[in-house]
This record gives sequence, C-alpha cells and structure tokens, in this order.
Amino acid sequence: MSPKYRGKRANVTFPPAVFDAIAKIAKAETRTVSAMVVILCDEALKQRGVEIAIEENND
Repeated sequence: MSPKYRGKRANVTFPPAVFDAIAKIAKAETRTVSAMVVILCDEALKQRGVEIAIEENND
C-alpha cells in the first residue's frame, strides 16, 4: 500500500483464535495485522471469482 492509500475503514471483531492466526501470519510476513487482513480478504475474494478494480489516486 502506498502512502496515498485511502481505503475505507471498518471495525471488525474477530474470534480470538482467528485474530491470533492472522497476527501470526502478519508477523511472519513483516506486515501489520490490518495490512494482512486486507491481503487475506483480497485473496479470498479472488478465490471466489470476485474481481476488484483498484482505483489509483491522482492527488
């Protein structure tokens, strides 16, 4: 994600085991938990055949 990334925000409550698993993967990949959640959601959507159009900021 670039410094100009302006994504939508959402508050999500994870079961502790799910959060811990995400945090473990994030740590192994040197990412924040937030960035890891975005990556995992993107991967899951692609697996379901959902195409995501990435909008470029031209600021």
